[in-house]
Amino acid sequence: MNETNDGRRKRKINYMLMLFMDSKEGRIRQMGFGPRLVETSMVITVAVIATLGVICYREMRRIEELTAQNEQQRQEIEALSEENGNLVSLREELMNKVTILSDTINQKVEEEEALEQEMAQAHMPVGFPMSASASLEEAEGENPMVRLTGSEGSSVISSADGRIVSITTDSAYRHCIRIDHGNGYFSIYRNDGDVMKKEGEDVVRGEILYVIGEENTELGYQIMYNEKYIDPMDLINIDG
Repeated sequence: MNETNDGRRKRKINYMLMLFMDSKEGRIRQMGFGPRLVETSMVITVAVIATLGVICYREMRRIEELTAQNEQQRQEIEALSEENGNLVSLREELMNKVTILSDTINQKVEEEEALEQEMAQAHMPVGFPMSASASLEEAEGENPMVRLTGSEGSSVISSADGRIVSITTDSAYRHCIRIDHGNGYFSIYRNDGDVMKKEGEDVVRGEILYVIGEENTELGYQIMYNEKYIDPMDLINIDG
């Protein structure tokens, strides 16, 4: 025992850990551990527990972080799925618009082609060049020509749409009208009557060029294609 300042003795407290075990011989043995070893064991135990606590805390934090990441990824997947659905809907809508537009374009192309054919037909000098019935015979000469004899009061008319490119004097018929129909076609009208149109004017099929009177019942009619005379009978429609 140690002595204190006031003369009293201080009792030293010792700790001892006792361990009792049954031996194989059936006897009981006693083992003792000193206070220093007990304190060391307690320190180690506390350290292990603290370490385990830190590890558990870190693992819990890691689990929380992974859970948060998983939730964020889930939300991102949902957002991407929704966006993908919107894109699919948009694609279908665009495909429908493309289909409608394609159909519209095809219809427009067909209409334009039909209009071009109609215009081309309108510019083909296939019409009968008289407004009423007339007798018709092929005229002799170097270039093909047909001679039509109409009745008084009828008219010489344009056989197709075009533009009057010239009005000249004709030695046999007094006046000669030349119409350009495009696509290489020209029609030529020779008659003794007064010209009802002017040079440079546009005309349509059936438009009056001469009015038939007593002295100008005869028409000399010719067609040229690519600067060469062709037989008018190859194109002219005789509808009476």
